[in-house]
Amino acid sequence: MTNIPDSTRGKLLISNSSVIQDFFHKSVVLMVDHDDDGAFGLVLNKPTDQTMESLIKNLPDTAYASKQVFSGGPVDNMFVSILHNGKQTEDPGVEIVPGIYMARSFDTMIEVLSSDQIQFRVLQGYAGWSSGQLESEFERLSWVVSDLVDESIVFSEDESEVVWREALRNKGGIYKYFVDHTKDPSLN
Repeated sequence: MTNIPDSTRGKLLISNSSVIQDFFHKSVVLMVDHDDDGAFGLVLNKPTDQTMESLIKNLPDTAYASKQVFSGGPVDNMFVSILHNGKQTEDPGVEIVPGIYMARSFDTMIEVLSSDQIQFRVLQGYAGWSSGQLESEFERLSWVVSDLVDESIVFSEDESEVVWREALRNKGGIYKYFVDHTKDPSLN
């Protein structure tokens, strides 16, 4: 029997590449909320071809205007959010884990972009699961849950697969072993 967590809020979901072959293949998802009604998260390692200036209209000229936007998930491309570590901002948004916030306010985005002291990632879309859907995916062993959420994963500039491998490595144990000793951990 699979150990299914009551909630994954504030945790990482790391896809099992041998089970998931769709949008979520080799993805790392930061879970924003998870309760009896469903679950909501943001995929961290799926870059898009869009830049911030092409996505966000009326964006002031900043050094970050040409920064890449990431796909937060396959649901609602009109949903734009920013993950950041700027606690000092006027309205940092929802604190997902200590020191990492999700905001949707244009003013917060501009404040974050105006600081060279704040790490951030802009995301378009989100990952959503209806009631019981994520639990069903746990039963199929589609996801590995990790409590280790840190800025090196959330704000990583590495390639998508590198982030996925690093999240598994950080999980430790058998996951670290397979990442370190096989070309493709899904083959085991």
